[in-house]
Amino acid sequence: MEGLLAGNEDAVRTLYARYARPIFTLGLRLLGSPEAAEELTQDVFLAAWRKAAHFDPARGRLSTWLMTIAHNLAVDRLRRETGARRPHLVFVDEVPEIVAMEEDEPILERDAAVRALASLSEAERRLLARAYFGGLTAREIAEADGIPLGTVKTRLRTALIKVRRANQDKEAAP
Repeated sequence: MEGLLAGNEDAVRTLYARYARPIFTLGLRLLGSPEAAEELTQDVFLAAWRKAAHFDPARGRLSTWLMTIAHNLAVDRLRRETGARRPHLVFVDEVPEIVAMEEDEPILERDAAVRALASLSEAERRLLARAYFGGLTAREIAEADGIPLGTVKTRLRTALIKVRRANQDKEAAP
């Protein structure tokens, strides 16, 4: 990341080599086509180059920051494309495998995500999948399910708090 901040092109190549595959996989799941996923992958690295100064390691890992950029860009694209078909819902067992690329943490982030999501009820998992992987807004979920918008927002917030707590408990465990 320091190299990226310094404008070092080799740093971009290194980031790309480490993170292009998981970003492409997420893009493919959300956007539904390899071409769109490739474009998204390029856009993510361009955004990372431009916004490198915004990365704060105290708020999370680099891989999380990049995947968040990817998710946000993909959802923005889906929303811009009026009439575009929504991707199918992705459930817990279909969560893309995202390998943690930090050399000191050779674990599958997918395993941690699955464990955290296991702390949720089936309804909470489904709601998060629709919002995160399906790209639906809380309003769209409320309209589709015929429930109040406030209820959807509260349930999403509660589910995200449970996931955060499950991750914190895992990190605190010896």
